Amino acid sequence: AVLDGADYLGVGPVFHSQTKSFDNFAGLETIRAVAEEITLPWYAIGGIDGNNLAEVIAAGANRVAVGAAVCLAADPKTAARDLHQSLITAE
Repeated sequence: AVLDGADYLGVGPVFHSQTKSFDNFAGLETIRAVAEEITLPWYAIGGIDGNNLAEVIAAGANRVAVGAAVCLAADPKTAARDLHQSLITAE
């Protein structure tokens, strides 16, 4: 992707996703490896929510993309605010 001129990368799915179906998951080991090797900005994506965000950050991600954790929440605004606060706290 870098050789093709990518500005950033999406790394995942880290976990099972509620919005897309995948047979395999990248997992936290891949997040750790990418954090050590990739200098291009990248986002961990896939199944990330308030229950596992701290693990993803601890594995080396400093950017995440979420879908279901916000879009499928009973209160998306509160879910987004809580995730943002968790991200700030974890850093």
